[in-house]
Amino acid sequence: MKKNIVVGGVNKEQREKNLEKLKEKYSKKGYTFSEYIDNGSLKSVAVFDVDENILRKEKQKILYIYASFFLLLSIYLYMQGN
Repeated sequence: MKKNIVVGGVNKEQREKNLEKLKEKYSKKGYTFSEYIDNGSLKSVAVFDVDENILRKEKQKILYIYASFFLLLSIYLYMQGN
């Protein structure tokens, strides 16, 4: 599966610097860099190939964080009600 990530920067040098940072960051997560499309300051995109299992784990982690937040919030509101 391909995932597009926006590479921001005013000029080409900044975008290339940000691209290197993104490559390093996402390679640690298991993404593989595919291509870079330079379309200007906020439209430049880095395309990464990623396994669906990695995306599923990332979504699962975010859902656990949200669930724990709402659980703590509901416990707090319940205690305030009593």
